[in-house]
Amino acid sequence: MGFSTLFVLAFVLMVLIKVVNQKLDSPQDSAHDDASIYENKEEEPTFEPQMEPDVEPQPEAEPKVEPEPQQPSYSWTADVKTESAEPKRESAARSYSSYGHLFGLIGKPLGHSTSKARFNNMFKKEHINAFYENFELDSADEVKELVDRNPNLCGFNVTIPYKEDIIPHLTRLDETAQAIGAVNTVKVIHKDSGTELIGYNTDWIGFTESFKELLQDKKKALILGTGGVSKAVKYALDRLGIENKFVSRNSTFDIMGYYELSPSIMDEYDVIVNCTPLGMWPNTDQCPDIPYTFLSSNHVLLDVIANPDETMFMRKGREHGAQAKGGKDMLEQQAVAAWNIWNSIEI
Repeated sequence: MGFSTLFVLAFVLMVLIKVVNQKLDSPQDSAHDDASIYENKEEEPTFEPQMEPDVEPQPEAEPKVEPEPQQPSYSWTADVKTESAEPKRESAARSYSSYGHLFGLIGKPLGHSTSKARFNNMFKKEHINAFYENFELDSADEVKELVDRNPNLCGFNVTIPYKEDIIPHLTRLDETAQAIGAVNTVKVIHKDSGTELIGYNTDWIGFTESFKELLQDKKKALILGTGGVSKAVKYALDRLGIENKFVSRNSTFDIMGYYELSPSIMDEYDVIVNCTPLGMWPNTDQCPDIPYTFLSSNHVLLDVIANPDETMFMRKGREHGAQAKGGKDMLEQQAVAAWNIWNSIEI
């Protein structure tokens, strides 16, 4: 290679080196070139979601706006005030109007009673348009309000403690209830001239029908308690020709005290009838305070309590050889008698 050729190559190389140095020494031009890449912001790189082929990208969903809660069409405050202003039993009374006839039981307490279930089962089985309800009243004075509130009330039973207290609120008594001095069944007759409440006693019928077989050949009976059912039991025992005596915690000339129940007295009276609520559900661990150790196989213990089936009074009697029977059958028998009274032509 000649000298001239080398000279030319060296010259060209020097020119290239000069151009490169000028390029590196011009940062303003370099910045301009980088900015030119993003000069149009619409062309900025974005991270598009990966889409399946032939699937159009969906537009961005509008933010979900929850609807405003709808106000009820009634005033809640007004409803509460209306309900609180009325007794709960008033609301219950309105539901009874759908039945042709309403019956019930008054007393306090009523948790032990099985009458409601018994009557309503009977109504259902016999296809009778009627309903039986428990009406726990604080006083017998509330009977008038109960009758006025329920124009379809046709009759009601009465249990402790109102079998005697109910009498002043009745229009009249039948002869038997008047003789006994206690009422357990009331018939309600609605007339244009007014409402009549007629008092009856079916306890004595239930007692007689339930216990008469066990009372054959018996001579004397002790009646524990002096309430309304005790009077009905006395009436039944008198009709059966069985001499009887009341026993109470408060003794009088005519009423024997529990402390007087000596071995000779216990031997003399071979029938003992519990007419007290002692032992009734839920207080099933209670019983009348008689000397059970003086009992024998000659004794018959009768309990008018229907719930539980076996009371403590009955259990202790059996432990000493005595026969014993509870009041379940008596309740059924008196209920049949009450239904016959209510189910007359006048209802």
